[in-house]
Amino acid sequence: MRPLPSRVLVVTDRVSVRLRGSVDMVRGLPHTRHDRLISSHEYRWSALLGGEGQGEVCDLSGDGPHLTPTLSFQEREPVSACSTIDCATEEFALLARIDTLLAGGARWVWFRERDMASGPREILARTTMERVRAGGGTFSLGGDASLAARLGADGVHLPGGTTLEEIGQARRLLPNGLIGVSTHSVAEVETAARHGADYATLSPIFATVSKPGYGPALGPEAIAAAHVHGLPVLALGGITPETAHACCEAGAAGIAVMGDLMRGSDPGPTLRALLSV
Repeated sequence: MRPLPSRVLVVTDRVSVRLRGSVDMVRGLPHTRHDRLISSHEYRWSALLGGEGQGEVCDLSGDGPHLTPTLSFQEREPVSACSTIDCATEEFALLARIDTLLAGGARWVWFRERDMASGPREILARTTMERVRAGGGTFSLGGDASLAARLGADGVHLPGGTTLEEIGQARRLLPNGLIGVSTHSVAEVETAARHGADYATLSPIFATVSKPGYGPALGPEAIAAAHVHGLPVLALGGITPETAHACCEAGAAGIAVMGDLMRGSDPGPTLRALLSV
């Protein structure tokens, strides 16, 4: 069983981190290259998505900027899913948020983003991994052990219901990797432990707006019950600096947090509080 790299696992959600404010926020992102961003609002990018695109900014207010880009990737199919700048701003914003969290002390990131098409997801995952590695962190890819191996990720986080064979396949693909599993009951934690996972997230511990469809809140008592199976359990769902204490007191090896770190303009105070639990 591999040791956990941190007691706080950051769970990505690019939709929650939509870029807000001025175009200056985009211009200031590190590790991106801007050929021009001028008064005519013509914008070209190449570093982030591994290709090039351009379009016209229609609205710089509210959730803006809104752009209708034409994306093309070298040696890749065009990505029809990105019909508006919402895709690009979500991705820019996620990378900016990851940089902020790494600077604030985060050292473990679970790249989720399950709704993305495979090509753009791989590109964004690779870029995110490079950021995490540059910041001294550990990168776990959600759901796809083959992609995790191809990227050279530090680990993979497998979905609920993962079988013994799937965990074994992940272990073969990532012999030195960290293998995690999502669970939603004490019985599923026991199964993950028996199948050889390194850790499990258990959710939802508290009611959460980020993942409302996973049944009633389990409460810290579920962590205490799962603790007897010997598998490190990370509490997930409704985790805040206030609720994290109860989880750790119940035996959680750590906490996994999405909403409180992905939403809001400044995650720094929340992160510092979570790291101090």
